[in-house]
Amino acid sequence: MSTDRWLRGVLVAIGGAKGMLLTAAFVLSTFCFAVSSWLYVDKRQTNTAIEKLRAGSNVEVDAARASAPLLEARSAFLLRRGRFEEAQPYLDQAELRAAPAIYARMLYNMANARMRAAVRSIEKGDFDKAIPLVTLAKSEYRSALRIDPKDWNSKYNLDVAMRLVRDLPQAVGEEEEKPLETPEKLWTDLPGVPKGLP
Repeated sequence: MSTDRWLRGVLVAIGGAKGMLLTAAFVLSTFCFAVSSWLYVDKRQTNTAIEKLRAGSNVEVDAARASAPLLEARSAFLLRRGRFEEAQPYLDQAELRAAPAIYARMLYNMANARMRAAVRSIEKGDFDKAIPLVTLAKSEYRSALRIDPKDWNSKYNLDVAMRLVRDLPQAVGEEEEKPLETPEKLWTDLPGVPKGLP
């Protein structure tokens, strides 16, 4: 009799454990379903926002919370309109959170946008505005090349930018402590727009 009671007790315990396991499995599967549903909806909203940005619609994006592809799409939208200052926070966030390939593309796009603006300024004769734009573009091309040294487009565009504004070494002399009363600019930083291939 005592063996029968013991077996019944074991069977009741096993039945209770099965019930608990089934309940735990149900709760876990419900949780996984909820998370995957949320991820699906979030991914769909992100893709919709990217499509709208590519189509030219102005979609506001929180740079601190956006995914890397959304950062890239918003940055590209702003750069097509020459809004460098507004695009910079997206580039900064991409540096922290995006894959290196996405960050390199964003650097390349930012540098290209600055170069286009610089060429427009040169055509208008506004060299003072063009020089800093080209200098920033060169820095961004170099940063993109540090990520992907084989990127031929960045190399080529950096070469063009280097021809526009030369990186001349600064001579350090003993007499630099006293500035000239009437400094003359003997060498221009911007020799002209290069023609043809490098």
